Amino acid sequence: MRSVALLLLASPPPLLAFHIAPRRQPLSPLSANFVTMPSDSDEPKEPAAKKLKSSGDDGKEVKRNDQGEAYFELAKKKRITVREWKSNVLVDIREFYEKDEKWLPGKKGISLTLDQYKALKAVIMDGSLDQQISEIQEEDV
Repeated sequence: MRSVALLLLASPPPLLAFHIAPRRQPLSPLSANFVTMPSDSDEPKEPAAKKLKSSGDDGKEVKRNDQGEAYFELAKKKRITVREWKSNVLVDIREFYEKDEKWLPGKKGISLTLDQYKALKAVIMDGSLDQQISEIQEEDV
């Protein structure tokens, strides 16, 4: 009897055999636009960005992604993309990341409707935004 009691005290507690799966987040409609399938061909791939002549005076180059949407590079990992989604034109300002030699959109960013874009453009064009930036920079000095 004494050896049985010692054996019960020395054995680990029984393991529970169940697993709780993590909740999956639904795909956003914008991320669905960027799903690509790998190619079976061994031919070299064309570059993802096709360069077009710019219509602006600032020298920014208009490029096209795999879906044919126009975009402008703000920095190495930041882009402004003009796209259509559900019959609405959107101005998408977003961070990108590289995976398997392709640049994919990240979660960090915002899609502006045309009305929102026009409101942003108005405060930039009338100098209000620059004035507020200057005031903050003066306070920091």
